[in-house]
Amino acid sequence: MINTTLSTSAPTILKRLRSETSERHAALEHQLPLVDPRLSRDGYRTILEGFFGYYAPLEVQLSGASVWAELEFDFAERQKVPELEKDLVVLGSTAEELTRLPQCAELPELETIPQILGCLYVIEGSTLGGQVITRHLQANLGITPETGGAFFAGYGAKTGSRWQAFGAMITAAARFGGEDEIVASANRTFETLELWLFPHTSR
Repeated sequence: MINTTLSTSAPTILKRLRSETSERHAALEHQLPLVDPRLSRDGYRTILEGFFGYYAPLEVQLSGASVWAELEFDFAERQKVPELEKDLVVLGSTAEELTRLPQCAELPELETIPQILGCLYVIEGSTLGGQVITRHLQANLGITPETGGAFFAGYGAKTGSRWQAFGAMITAAARFGGEDEIVASANRTFETLELWLFPHTSR
């Protein structure tokens, strides 16, 4: 088992990730009109469909990984697809329509612990930004976590504590090496997500 107790002398993998993925992160955020007051409900639904098409196959791969006991991390309770399904149904999609949505085939490589950690950094980190998006959705579209905004609401009141738990886990795991691979995987996750959502404008 990996000891997830933080130490002041531990490598600052989270600082590295914030710094070395900032360009990819900003490029993706720049193209997402989630806080644009001109965003319509139909436009928002299209964005959710794109995220569903990426997260559905990604979470299948992550769920099948055999690392969770070693990392002492409960990935099952952090899956985002159930919230995406809930939001899309509230916004008018049927269960049958969801099965017909296209799904991303070009996902980040998830064969090693560092690769999985880098990917998790992106999808767990998005729950923090989602708190800002949630406020904008309610102000601009009247959408709450109960009426189509569950995905971006993340873990609600538990978002901060769950991010801290993730930070402790990734910091502890990074002590065993693989920091460069973690950072590379995070950037690859941002890259593949951007390519999926915006295939005609991505670099």
